[in-house]
Amino acid sequence: MEAMVIGGGVAGPVAAIALRRIGWDVTVHEAYADPAGDVGSFVSLGANGLRALDAIGCRDAVAARGTALPLLRLRSGRGKLLGEAARGRVTLMRGRLVETLRDLALESGARLVTGRRLTGVGPGRTAVFADGGTATADLIVGADGIHSRLRTVIDPDAPVAHYAGLWTVGGRSAHRVEPGAFTITFGARATMVCAPTTAGTLWAAQVPSATPPTGAVDHDALAALFARDHGPAAALVRDTEQWHPRTVMQALPGGVPRWHRDRMVVLGDAAHPMGAGQGANLAVEDAVVLARCLRDTSGLDAALARYEQLRRPRTDQMLKVAGANRDAKVAGPFTARARDLLMPFLFRRFADKGGAWMHDYDVEWNTVPATPSPSP
Repeated sequence: MEAMVIGGGVAGPVAAIALRRIGWDVTVHEAYADPAGDVGSFVSLGANGLRALDAIGCRDAVAARGTALPLLRLRSGRGKLLGEAARGRVTLMRGRLVETLRDLALESGARLVTGRRLTGVGPGRTAVFADGGTATADLIVGADGIHSRLRTVIDPDAPVAHYAGLWTVGGRSAHRVEPGAFTITFGARATMVCAPTTAGTLWAAQVPSATPPTGAVDHDALAALFARDHGPAAALVRDTEQWHPRTVMQALPGGVPRWHRDRMVVLGDAAHPMGAGQGANLAVEDAVVLARCLRDTSGLDAALARYEQLRRPRTDQMLKVAGANRDAKVAGPFTARARDLLMPFLFRRFADKGGAWMHDYDVEWNTVPATPSPSP
């Protein structure tokens, strides 16, 4: 069996590796060139994403490129500790993550073609690319992100992502923060996320705005957003040595109605644009679960239906969490004050009990089905 994966970011190479583990031939088509390593912004992989990577033998290689941060810490802009929990995440530059996953995919026997953008799919699952080339496969997997082209091929009426009222920019700062903790500070005018590494502090400011920003980022104005807050946020911005690109956050709160058709399927942000700090984790989970369903379910179409059946309840629930997270970051002053008062109680309850569904999730790669059979 042969699979064509559209997109070589995070989800695409993981899908390629997982599909190679079950004996499929795989080619990944990526619109852009190879990443240049220490580029883009940073990604934080939680216990669930790391567990999924471990299932297909990738965890150690990925973890070696990042920094382990055992604690998640939430603070208010007033300096109050809102919550703290052991989360065991690994933080690294997105470029390093993609680079590592692509190397692992190539080592597994997958093929990678860069500079090839999908424009459409014709009869017989014939993919058409902007360079004029074509390709066919038994299965086409769309790992092509929030603006997925394959999603619109599967469903021409698929919804389009829209601005979520938040933009983010970050960098690597020489200003040091307390080691060992991934910290989120809900400031009076913006939210600061920071992760200490040996190379400096990685940070991202999440700024609420009624309309998407235009023009270059005013660094002094950005630092001024945190001037009234307690904590290192303003200093992180002022002491930044390497700036990461600005991102306008987008969302599809209702999700994607249709994930698969005619042996084409989407995963990751192409299926459920997230933005809750779990986007990369869920994309990794999707890719591994898809391969497991193809391995264990008789019939390719039935396997795709099983994949969606297993994944949609979890991603729907996570979309609700993502929406709540965005609301917390664009809250007005009165709502923000109420959040700071309630958060310690809610976080303790969520961290102790309610968070298990998110962080303890297992892709069950090694589960033996009752009647395992290959897809025809």
